[in-house]
Amino acid sequence: MNRRQFSSLLLSLPVLPYAAPIAAQEKVPALGEELTPFGAVRGASRTRAIPPWKGGLTRVPNGWKPGSHLPDPYDEDGRWFTVGPADIDRYKVRLSAGLQAMLTKYPSFEIPVFPSNRSAAAPQRVYDETIGNAKRAKLGENGLALSGARVGVPFPIPANGVQAMWNHILRWRGNSFSRTGATVLPEAGGIYTAAVYREDWQSSYAAGIDGGRPFHYRRTTLMPKAEAGTTLLLHGTLNPIQSGFAAWFRQGETGKPVRASDFAYDTPDPASGGIRTADMLDMFGGPLDRFDFALVTRREMYVPYNASRMNTPGLAPVDFLWLGHPNPQFLRYEMHRVWIVEARLKSGFRHALPERTYYLDEDSWQIVMADHYDAKGDLVRYAEAHGIAYPQVPVFAPALEITYDLAGDRYVVNGLDNQLAPPDFAKPLRSEDFAPETLERKRRPW
Repeated sequence: MNRRQFSSLLLSLPVLPYAAPIAAQEKVPALGEELTPFGAVRGASRTRAIPPWKGGLTRVPNGWKPGSHLPDPYDEDGRWFTVGPADIDRYKVRLSAGLQAMLTKYPSFEIPVFPSNRSAAAPQRVYDETIGNAKRAKLGENGLALSGARVGVPFPIPANGVQAMWNHILRWRGNSFSRTGATVLPEAGGIYTAAVYREDWQSSYAAGIDGGRPFHYRRTTLMPKAEAGTTLLLHGTLNPIQSGFAAWFRQGETGKPVRASDFAYDTPDPASGGIRTADMLDMFGGPLDRFDFALVTRREMYVPYNASRMNTPGLAPVDFLWLGHPNPQFLRYEMHRVWIVEARLKSGFRHALPERTYYLDEDSWQIVMADHYDAKGDLVRYAEAHGIAYPQVPVFAPALEITYDLAGDRYVVNGLDNQLAPPDFAKPLRSEDFAPETLERKRRPW
């Protein structure tokens, strides 16, 4: 199925409630009532396969200590059913184009569907500010510049695709976090190409600090030893006209930091073996200026969710990463409502992947799946974010991401911390810690 066929399928299906744009003054009263503060449908689905949202997972399990991995809160759930290659036609209204492609390409791939748990949660202050954003957030400069929003989701009931993408970019991820994870590319013969990175992220926007850069990101290579200290530094923006999205790069521990203006759009990301492009970092990141984003609908679909099974402490890559795809015994999919956004490259621009489809979880605004098409309309990349709830924050965030190169018959997994420490959401990070001058210090950065 190519992009146009899949788009026709989506448009032929009935839409869910609240999918159609409504005037802003009509939307706001519904927030926090029949809609959650983030704009999700609070109630259960018609079949109750999706339960009502009751605040998400906010209680830390007994005996858990900071710095240790969280136990699986749903380890007693039994598998509902399995979608295999022979079941595509039966379930295709619930499957992304990427999942359909995986089932078609790999006879050993299957989709284990478990009971749905709406575990996404955020602090009350984030909910309060999100409800306020519904009245005050505005887009200018053809949708490129955001103003009026603070702390929470900018557009809890989006009127268009650009607003939905801003929701993903500025979704709640905590005020800051630091995590160490492995990136692994399984290869033929049981060979695993691996590297270890530390990622640091800080959001002045989430902390309620107005002005300046809304967020900062730093990725530092820890292994292999020959690349240790190599660092990518990114600064986000709310107004690219006034201050553009900025990037710096340093080679090794003591290399001179240089502006990396080319790390954007379809530049291959070296940390992914070239499978991902720069704007596939965090499922989507960077400027919004080269694509037209259309909000298609909100739909009930099978998506990766509550991925504690694949995030089991001590699990080694060789234990569950097969050639072509992970062992399905470690995967978990649930039915959730997702907003669907289609992106098409604007006239006059070039991009290796000019058409995309994004699936945004209604409870968190995290992009959970993304289909990427080449210029001929063929699906060549498929990405998934496998998220879990961290009730100590609380936040719902990816434990790892998987990007499949369907044309090249390979895939990359990033963020694996099974044999490392879990993310630290309490590490104090400030915006000044991400100044490019910090890359000039001639010392080990970790």
